[in-house]
Amino acid sequence: MSLKQIFRAVISTVVVVTLAGCAAPGPDNAFLQPLHEEKPRSILVVPVNNETIDVQAPTSVLATLPMVLGERGYYVFPVNTVKTLLENEGYYEPAEVHAAPPESLATMFGADTVLYVTIHEWTSQYMLLTTTTTVDFEYRLVNADGAELWQARKQLSYNPNNQNSTGNPLADLISMAVTAAIERAAPNYLPLTRTANFQTFYNQQRGLPPGPYSPVYDEYYKQVNTQ
Repeated sequence: MSLKQIFRAVISTVVVVTLAGCAAPGPDNAFLQPLHEEKPRSILVVPVNNETIDVQAPTSVLATLPMVLGERGYYVFPVNTVKTLLENEGYYEPAEVHAAPPESLATMFGADTVLYVTIHEWTSQYMLLTTTTTVDFEYRLVNADGAELWQARKQLSYNPNNQNSTGNPLADLISMAVTAAIERAAPNYLPLTRTANFQTFYNQQRGLPPGPYSPVYDEYYKQVNTQ
């Protein structure tokens, strides 16, 4: 074999290995089997259970979550209407809703599934030259009979100073101090929450499968049925 042929063989091998390494992993069918069997069409998002001291945290979650689920292909009951109707039934606190029989909640709205979200962490930690904002969410989806179909937990942090240096140490220190102070005064919760929800439900291995209103729904289940 000539040197040129050897070189071509090596390049071809590298390309194949690289492409194999870049291939996105498929869905975890064993984990997602309950959802694959249930194939829900609608999701009832009940009030968020907040374990932190920030009373605005649930509002930010509910401001971003329905859009993500809708784009994933599911019908999502309007969260404000859900809250009002639950209060009319005597459920004023999220903890009470989470403790209620899921069968009753699903029947009340005619929902296929009920999604429970718990906020475990919602903090912004400030240190002289840096501020790190962190969120920690737990998600649990059950069907109208109360059986758990899917669950996930997502922790995500944001530090505005994770950026390239300008090459000027003094300028970098000043910039870091100013950026940290801005983040401390107005933590970047909403974009961080939106990202956490997106990464959770669009995770290729353990995220929520496409719903019936998604343009890739039929193709997704065609692939699942052939595996």
